[in-house]
Amino acid sequence: MKHTSFFKTALTDIAEIFTEEIKHIFKDSGVIIIFFGAGILYPILYGFIYRNEVLRDIPIAVVNQSNSALSRDLVRKIDATPDLKVAYKANTMNEAKDLFAKNEVHGIVYIPASFSKDLCKGKQTHVFAYSNIATMLYFRGVYSAVNFVCLDFDEKIQVANLETKGLTVQQAKATATPILREGHPLYNSNSGFASFLLPAALILIIQQTLVIGIGMLAGTAREENKYHQLIPYQRKYHGTLRIVTGKALAYFIIYLFIGIYNLVLIPYMFQLPNYFTIGSALQFLVPFLLASVFFGMGISVFFWVRETSLLIYLCTSIPLLLISGFSWPASNIPIFWKMISYFFPSTFGIQGFLKMNSMGASISQINFECMGLCIEAGIYFIFTFFVYRWQIRQSEIRMR
Repeated sequence: MKHTSFFKTALTDIAEIFTEEIKHIFKDSGVIIIFFGAGILYPILYGFIYRNEVLRDIPIAVVNQSNSALSRDLVRKIDATPDLKVAYKANTMNEAKDLFAKNEVHGIVYIPASFSKDLCKGKQTHVFAYSNIATMLYFRGVYSAVNFVCLDFDEKIQVANLETKGLTVQQAKATATPILREGHPLYNSNSGFASFLLPAALILIIQQTLVIGIGMLAGTAREENKYHQLIPYQRKYHGTLRIVTGKALAYFIIYLFIGIYNLVLIPYMFQLPNYFTIGSALQFLVPFLLASVFFGMGISVFFWVRETSLLIYLCTSIPLLLISGFSWPASNIPIFWKMISYFFPSTFGIQGFLKMNSMGASISQINFECMGLCIEAGIYFIFTFFVYRWQIRQSEIRMR
């Protein structure tokens, strides 16, 4: 009977703490904006920004100093690509730079005066492409289109030179291109930026908004408390496990719905690679959300004001995205930064989500990521337990 009474009391306290935390969340307009505004609207915003996947007919300026038949043929080939459109033919680089500064063109192609002479002499020549790397879609479109045109142009010149040496057309083509190359992107068939960026961003949005919201609630608790305590001195707040469980349950349930919305509905809405179902999403979300919740609760102990969590967000979001290994091969990331990345749930979350949602892996095929998230959830739960226990003891000391 004593054990039954103890468990009933514990469950009652957990339910009270859970209810109290839900009330705190919905009473705080800032937290509502972060949890529901940013957590729901950010993915839509990113989706609409990159909804075209790839840019077509990017206006560029061409400075053709050679003005030869070969250079004009190169310009026509560049203009014929689906990515670029030769909007202006400038006489000088300064003229092209003025067009670029006025945002009338998003790239410049410069063909030097020695272009045709170098080719006729069998010497290596150069074609220069300029774009603003701050706008990644324009930079990628200009660079890749000019590069492919130059490679094709180079191949045809080699074939023509080999024909003059007595080789047949077939022999010349086989010599110039001994191995035929043809690429097919396996998991991003359109080579689109949204399919590349958005899946990783969705995971990071879930983690970062969760950490910000929890940090804001912790800062508010300290600001409104007479003794700036995180844990109020009340009977139901005397059990550390009850406090951690009740608070974590409130965050977990709210973000379970937000997580399903982000990882299942958003890819469907914007026609991104999507192999996720509700069942597989739940299997993946449970360890990821638990790790993120306990991570946020653990570090929130050090947030004395609401604004601290926003500063953490600004300072960590881009680095966390980069060291997660989605844009740079994880095998080439220095071991130091790779070890640092394992402290954050977003690293395992991004890798696991990409493998399941973009590559079609099953939950059993991401054992490493799931194990990493489970270990993180356990470590951060223990850390949260002890820092909350320390906070409770501080509250008891100050109230004596």
